[in-house]
Amino acid sequence: MDYGVAKDLAAQGIQTTRLTLVPLVPSQAEELATALADPALHEFIGGEPLDVDARTAQIERWAAGSPDQSQRWLNWAIQLNDGGALVGTMQATVHQ
Repeated sequence: MDYGVAKDLAAQGIQTTRLTLVPLVPSQAEELATALADPALHEFIGGEPLDVDARTAQIERWAAGSPDQSQRWLNWAIQLNDGGALVGTMQATVHQ
């Protein structure tokens, strides 16, 4: 499968009127650790809040890509258009 379209989509990001999906990179870890720190959020999405080091390691694992060559991982940070704050992450897996 040609992952070119998926790769381009992840690299360019996606914008709506309220949100922009920007490529997820380790330098966003500190802001995301703060944005995702509420334990009540994790009652809904699972897991637990991660500190900056753990969030950085997670983003680096995601950036390394899937060990399964039949799929590609796409990862974004969710950014508010009205202030630029990061409020979450978005992942998609593209299967061959």
